[in-house]
Amino acid sequence: HPDYPCIAHYCPWNQTLPWVIQSAPQLEPHKHKFLIPTLHFQLGREHIKRALAECMRRLGVSRRTSDRAVDAAYAAQREFQQRLLEAGRQALEVLKQTGEPGIIIVGRSYNIYDRNVNCDVPRKLRHRYGANVIPIDFLVTGREFIGDLHPNMYWTSGQRILAAARLAKEHQNLHLIYLSNFKCGPDSYIKHFTREAAGGPYLVLQFDGHGNDAGYMTRCEAYLDSKGILRCYKSWEAPAWLASVH
Repeated sequence: HPDYPCIAHYCPWNQTLPWVIQSAPQLEPHKHKFLIPTLHFQLGREHIKRALAECMRRLGVSRRTSDRAVDAAYAAQREFQQRLLEAGRQALEVLKQTGEPGIIIVGRSYNIYDRNVNCDVPRKLRHRYGANVIPIDFLVTGREFIGDLHPNMYWTSGQRILAAARLAKEHQNLHLIYLSNFKCGPDSYIKHFTREAAGGPYLVLQFDGHGNDAGYMTRCEAYLDSKGILRCYKSWEAPAWLASVH
């Protein structure tokens, strides 16, 4: 958004992970092998090239080769994001035409895409109940204007989650399920503003790496039922292409 520059920061725990790993006693002999470049993507592509060039020099990679790799990575990422957004646009169009409800899965990438972390809940929503599940990355870029919802939302995930919540508010057939994890301070803060952005209740599932899916799916059933969109698995038959994928 031209009037709302993307000033975003990531979770400090994630940023310190390389040094946490280095502190493990069994990795002490290998500390010199870690490559930990500091990349500030807000500073632009040329900064990324310089930062990675210094890191790649240790591996014997030339500056020219490193720069070309950065350009290729930017192009691949841009194409990938465009394909995601196009798929999301098509999904919304289908839901609009059919009047079917949709479920937007919001949260941090490591929570919504790791099947071990989230007990495979998104896929089970589709297979057991026929829910039309759309991950957040298919709908928002993180550069949507949310300044009126929170003028200083400096967490990247927070910006994207609020944008997705607002999208759900604008479409009566879209609903939110927020996948979080235990002891996430930013999420505990963002959730309050998410409800305001969504304009109504939404479901939060907090994973801790210990529970099975029974409790989570029970909560999902209750949420879908409260929205009037719970469908019996037996009455919904997965299309052949979906069944073949899973």
